[in-house]
Amino acid sequence: MKVTCEHCGLPFAAVRATPGRALYCCSGCALAARVPVDANGQFPVNAALLTALSLGFGLFNQLLFWLLALLVARQSGGMENAARLAWVSFGIGAVVWAALVLCQARVGARRGADWVLAGIVCAGLAEAWLVASPGLAFAANAVLAIWALRGLRRRKG
Repeated sequence: MKVTCEHCGLPFAAVRATPGRALYCCSGCALAARVPVDANGQFPVNAALLTALSLGFGLFNQLLFWLLALLVARQSGGMENAARLAWVSFGIGAVVWAALVLCQARVGARRGADWVLAGIVCAGLAEAWLVASPGLAFAANAVLAIWALRGLRRRKG
């Protein structure tokens, strides 16, 4: 059935609609609706905002550990420590991926495209792990994060 996003007003297809429950076309719209902004641009600190900031912090740390691994690898004899830092980056990346998928599922962004992209990114993370490329893992998670937040700037109107 065709429904309209409560935040941005875009029509989208939904499998089922629960009466009285807001529907959003993406997790970015769901986040924007859960973190209201007043006329002065102020917004409250709430669970939705803290979750989004925590995911951003995780993604930043995934990038940080990858870059640290690159820097340590350039030092003579630093390959063992660089490998450890790369594995930390992979671990953080796996947690960020799982948290993004969980958050999308919990806020109602359950469209087929969301699941397909999550699967593609998961395959990209697996490929990155197999070829030992933390940069590829970061890029894959960054794509999923951008996808998850794509509706953040849209408004009804």
